[in-house]
Amino acid sequence: MDGLWIFVFSLAAGLAATWLSRQLALRLNIVDRPDNTVKTHGRPIAYLGGLGIWVGFAVGMLLHLAGAEKFAGLVWFLAASVLICLVGLADDILSLSPGRKIAGQLLTAALAVFFLNPHLKEVFPQLSAPFAAAVSFGLLVFFVLGASNSVNLLDGLDGLCGGVTFLICIGFFLLAAMSRSVFSPFQETAALSLAAACAGFLVFNYPPASIFMGDAGSLLIGFLLACQIILFLLQGPAVFLASLFIFGLPILDTSVAILRRLLNRKPLFVADRGHIYDQLVDRGFTKTQSVWACYLLTALFSAVGLLGFRLGLRPALPLYLFTILITFLIIWKKGFLRKV
Repeated sequence: MDGLWIFVFSLAAGLAATWLSRQLALRLNIVDRPDNTVKTHGRPIAYLGGLGIWVGFAVGMLLHLAGAEKFAGLVWFLAASVLICLVGLADDILSLSPGRKIAGQLLTAALAVFFLNPHLKEVFPQLSAPFAAAVSFGLLVFFVLGASNSVNLLDGLDGLCGGVTFLICIGFFLLAAMSRSVFSPFQETAALSLAAACAGFLVFNYPPASIFMGDAGSLLIGFLLACQIILFLLQGPAVFLASLFIFGLPILDTSVAILRRLLNRKPLFVADRGHIYDQLVDRGFTKTQSVWACYLLTALFSAVGLLGFRLGLRPALPLYLFTILITFLIIWKKGFLRKV
């Protein structure tokens, strides 16, 4: 099916499913209550937005890939996406311990091995089946845990995570189209489906939000983007580095949070209001202005990644290093690493 129709149907499904999820959350009293510290919204807000995002994404994938040769791989992929969404949902409702949450992510990675392993064997046919499975699992654990936690940390303001994810997906779609690899048709569809699902969710999440994605949404998005990054990795260093820049804002925000806490000798896993978007608000930005500043940063990182891929690996390396240097110089000079 044409990409435009994939986007349209995923958008419609995401809109409808997010609305239904909000009604269900309010009926069952599954809401996020303010705590006047990290959660600064003024009233309880419905959760379950992640369910709407999953429905929109799944509709797009099934429309394009049902009945294709790799349908079995899609089944494992969608099954893993269901599992990670359920893990996040359980955390939203029951507040899972970190150990149980990580266990759910590891189980998702184990399930997704059946999706990734055939792709790994396509690129490296000389790998034995057990070793290929071990490599697949290791890649999935590393990228799923990293991407999921980065996306989760970014989910701090109305409209922020959904909008940033939308832009990252557009960047991944363009990169997949430019790379013209064997993975491109799948990646283009996955990127468009998730972008449309997030756009449908964003209608209800843009300030002032009436529903949050919760961990069901952030863990799901992290998993889906992690799978994209792994497929880019299998295509070589040029496209892989470009994908990391497209995913640059979550990486930057997580890096700044970790570095700030290390420099100030604060616990790494205690929530605070020191993220980039929080500090922009503390410096006089409105919350909406902070969100749009993050949109702009995402677009800039995506442009650098796409330009770098177009230039080729060797010319791109100085561009990437210059961008990293300038970014962290600004972060340092503007005091984003100071104690908050």
